[in-house]
Amino acid sequence: MPMDDIVQKMIDEEIRFAGIFDLVRTPLLCSDMVRQYCANNACGKYNKNWTCPPAVGEPEYCMNEVKRYSKVLVFRTEYKIGEWYDYSLVEGTIAKHQACVRKVREMIPKDVGDHLILSGGGCVYCKECAYVNNEKCRHPDISIPPIESYCIDIFRFTKKNNIVYGAPEGEMYYFGMVLFN
Repeated sequence: MPMDDIVQKMIDEEIRFAGIFDLVRTPLLCSDMVRQYCANNACGKYNKNWTCPPAVGEPEYCMNEVKRYSKVLVFRTEYKIGEWYDYSLVEGTIAKHQACVRKVREMIPKDVGDHLILSGGGCVYCKECAYVNNEKCRHPDISIPPIESYCIDIFRFTKKNNIVYGAPEGEMYYFGMVLFN
């Protein structure tokens, strides 16, 4: 199944938005300033997760990894949460989104070759990441790094491409992407 066919399959799986972009015409906007949110520990996973900074690599390394690819499949998941301030509900939606990203990973044809899968938010698969105990990742085949850890400004990319970024009150939106050639 070519990558183009995955878009329809994703929509069939109730992913609200999915599209493929040519990175020559529509480049991802990368900046080490995005990593400043990580360094400020905005999500609480900085230096506590194998998929997040600093474990994922220096900003320059991550931006160079992104530049290796010529196309990106971008998708968004949506969840109703009711109350913004209920962090347990928000955390639950992150886990659901990342499960969806793993499902997308399973849809990717084996012959696609080298690709990079990124998700909204740091990995939440394990209750406590092995990183905090200076141990190897327990599930490297399941963990997926966050978009922000690779310095991608998803807000500016979505705005530039007329993709709805912000969710209305009582909902959460998360993005995922697959970079490929």
